[in-house]
Amino acid sequence: MSDGDDLSCDGSSSDDLFMEAAAWWYNAAQICAAEWKELKHDRKMSGKQYIMCQLNGHDMVCYDNYRVSTANFYLLCDELRAKGLECNGDVIIEEHVGMFLQMVGQGATMRKLTEDFQHSEETVWRCIRNVLQCVMLMKSDYIKLPGVDAPIHPKLKQSQFLPFKDALGAIDGTHINAFPPRDETFKERWRDRKGNMTQNVMAVVDFNGNFLYVVAGWEGSAHDNLILRKAVERGNFKVPPGRYYLVDGGYANTPQFLSPYRGKTYHLAQFSTRSHENRYDCTEELYNHRHAQLRNIVEKTFGILKGRFKICKEMHKYEYDIQTDLVIACCILHNFIKRHQHDNSDDGFSDDEVESDNANGTGNDDEDASEYRGTDTQDGGAMRDRIRDILWDNR
Repeated sequence: MSDGDDLSCDGSSSDDLFMEAAAWWYNAAQICAAEWKELKHDRKMSGKQYIMCQLNGHDMVCYDNYRVSTANFYLLCDELRAKGLECNGDVIIEEHVGMFLQMVGQGATMRKLTEDFQHSEETVWRCIRNVLQCVMLMKSDYIKLPGVDAPIHPKLKQSQFLPFKDALGAIDGTHINAFPPRDETFKERWRDRKGNMTQNVMAVVDFNGNFLYVVAGWEGSAHDNLILRKAVERGNFKVPPGRYYLVDGGYANTPQFLSPYRGKTYHLAQFSTRSHENRYDCTEELYNHRHAQLRNIVEKTFGILKGRFKICKEMHKYEYDIQTDLVIACCILHNFIKRHQHDNSDDGFSDDEVESDNANGTGNDDEDASEYRGTDTQDGGAMRDRIRDILWDNR
């Protein structure tokens, strides 16, 4: 029995030593975690103090960090509050908006935002999601299609553009790098013709550079013409009778969507190298030049969007629906800034990649527009010819 008692005593001692060691390691881990958290959140200012310091500083500080003036930062806070944005614990509305704008404007990472605002990644992400949801609720206030009674744009009243007086704007697509859905079986559909994983975003833009309609989320391999056709078929995109939009050679030419003459010189860079006397080899080239001068607004607007909001050039690895919503949210904010900020602020963010992916080509495009063969294209051709002849007669 004594041997058994000795064994029992030794076992108890071992168990006690093990428990003491485990407790020591647990306490040490807790101390290290607390010290690491303190090291991560070592800024003397809180997130509230950080954002208020920037908002109370020079206006350019706010403009550089958040892409809006201080006055419009507060205006945006008010509009988001009206859409349901609320304080989250001790995180004030201004912090919410600051985190979101820094993320979309500067492409700030989660680590950068946690350091600047002194909150956990979980808190920062929750705030960003809340702001994104409320920005999306602003869409109907800022992105609207015009009606049949839309006025003629002043630029179209100039003599060289007057034959295009019924145009409402321009349409094009742009590619934004993307991370396809994780459960998507056909991920290669997101690979565009340059070999990059992208989403294809179609936008309708007026001649002031405002977004009128945006479709995001299509796979990078999707043809521009297909995206437009689906938008029309689903009834989401309607063109008022007697009005039309300018499109490039990748789209079918119809009375609602007027394209350039395919196979003829089209892009602005090509016309700029010619002398004024020998600029046009045929009537179609004059038409194409005027068409390109007007349609270039959509390329310029894409350039400004990507220059102002870096998230549209380098998307982060979020869920795919978040990636899609972020693009639309940036278009909404673009229009918000255009409406409220009257200081030519676009100029500072213009990204000079503003001509089409096919900038060195002609009015051709290797995308298939054959779905529109028939009456629509015949009527579109006759309409285009009439504009061509008027331009040539009045040159």
